Amino acid sequence: MATGFELLSMRPNLPVRDLAAAVAFYRDVLGFGVAHEDAGAGFALMRGGGAELALVSDEASLPQGAYLYVTAVETAYRRCADAGAHITYELTLEPWGLRNFVVEDPSANKIAIGEWMAQGGQA
Repeated sequence: MATGFELLSMRPNLPVRDLAAAVAFYRDVLGFGVAHEDAGAGFALMRGGGAELALVSDEASLPQGAYLYVTAVETAYRRCADAGAHITYELTLEPWGLRNFVVEDPSANKIAIGEWMAQGGQA
């Protein structure tokens, strides 16, 4: 579909109740780097590989979700499990070719993490 512009990427903004705890989770459990953090503004920008997300302090917001595509999903799963992360959906090969699991951050945001296993299944 011609739009007159090119879609480049999309970054989720996740509401978090405790910015420091959220930064630690995404840095230490999922391996993101901290690109920018401003505790006074209640904001942190996290980057890792081609993935990017923003953490925004918001105690009143309902939890959200995002999907993180990775390579070596079993390694990502093991890292989360070893860190004691709350895994809400166990590592599963879905009928459409994704092998994935879901982990919950300290603010109850659900992050699905998966890898395309079937040829041609990528978006």
